[in-house]
Amino acid sequence: MDSITRWAGALCFAAVGCTAFQILAPKKGMGKIFRLLTAAFFLCCLASPLLSVKSIIKIDFKNLPRVASTYDIQEKVKEQFKSQVNAALELTARQTLSEQNIELGKIEANIDIDEDSRIYINGVVLYLDKQSRSMSLTAEQLMEERLGVDVTVMIIE
Repeated sequence: MDSITRWAGALCFAAVGCTAFQILAPKKGMGKIFRLLTAAFFLCCLASPLLSVKSIIKIDFKNLPRVASTYDIQEKVKEQFKSQVNAALELTARQTLSEQNIELGKIEANIDIDEDSRIYINGVVLYLDKQSRSMSLTAEQLMEERLGVDVTVMIIE
């Protein structure tokens, strides 16, 4: 706490000094450069405590992989594609089914991505709660019509 007090006092002293120098500096010519230098000096005084902060996390650079393989990057991109498609499907399913007062538990999609990054949805499984059991056929038909793929409905007990 004492170091913060000392830093705040030094910051106030620097602010007063910089202000005095800026007032005394001429308005044109070298005065503009002098004002810029005093502003930079004040910013350095303001940021000086950050220079003494040590890294919180110790990183062992020896254990990091030197080169990421192309296969790993492609797999990561495919997983991100799949998660985005799943999120879009879930949003579409929730909106479509909520219009019919059908409560969606969760949705699972069978998604494939080929070498050209084309996405294929082979089928969708809807999980409905048991209160929506009587509406399962309606949900299946709505989602098949909306998505254009085979839909299977499962009831969560």
